[in-house]
Amino acid sequence: GPYCQYAAVRASSIFRKLDREPHVVAEKLIQRAEGNAEIRKQVAQALDGEAGTEIWSLVMLAERFDEVVAQCAAAAEPASLAKYTFNLARAFNLFYHRHRIIAEENLTKKAVLITAADIARRQLTSALATLGINVPERM
Repeated sequence: GPYCQYAAVRASSIFRKLDREPHVVAEKLIQRAEGNAEIRKQVAQALDGEAGTEIWSLVMLAERFDEVVAQCAAAAEPASLAKYTFNLARAFNLFYHRHRIIAEENLTKKAVLITAADIARRQLTSALATLGINVPERM
């Protein structure tokens, strides 16, 4: 309920503060990395070590949304979606507390963090909508 809504609102607030669309940041990073080995190296560094593992874990969990919905439908077990949504909210909140997304000075790492936050935000919002829970603009 409210804990999950708060995580989604918190994620959305990042993008209000950035004052730009998250997909634009991700697309620019991909375009820059395609022809630039140094940028690819910086992305790899951002995704390396404990911090990188945490970022990957958040993205992988977020990307399981469709799979979880299908499993819930097949088993007629909506509680599994609620549990998944709570776990995603918890993972995002941990990510948010450990990373200074807006204040990150390394632009490549910042783009990686923004992309991960956007993936989590979109999937968390979708999970809540599937459960019939709206996400307010602010809390």
